[in-house]
Amino acid sequence: MSDRDPVDDVGSAHLGRLLLRALRQVQADAVAKLHGCGHPGIRTGHLPVFGYIDDAGTRITDLAARAGMTRQMMGRLVRELEDLGYVTTGADPDDQRAVVVTLTTQGYGFGADGEAVKASLEREYEELLGPGEPARLRRSLALLANLGAGERADG
Repeated sequence: MSDRDPVDDVGSAHLGRLLLRALRQVQADAVAKLHGCGHPGIRTGHLPVFGYIDDAGTRITDLAARAGMTRQMMGRLVRELEDLGYVTTGADPDDQRAVVVTLTTQGYGFGADGEAVKASLEREYEELLGPGEPARLRRSLALLANLGAGERADG
């Protein structure tokens, strides 16, 4: 085991690799906290369903598009969450071929627990990074995320 501080390697690390590692750590921390809140069956892959579902329900195809994944993968995640009791599915009244996903009472409870976990993680990041630093990081990440959307300053 090395005594080196992992932060010492930041200068030479690829930014994309660091962003991916940070994302995975944030997700792992969130899922661990959610397990502690009584949601032991939740996996990282389930989180996009909760992040993109509307209160009135959302078609699987729309959930998939919002999450940037295939309809088949979203359908699999929805089936898993339905088996766990977080969502229900039914035919879209406007198009019987489409499937609408709706949160159950347990699903809404998960959402409330998710908000509490998010607030807890935000406090931890503030303590780790320093006052105001998470807000600066959020702004920087938003700028990077929008580079492909014409936000690049050419000059």
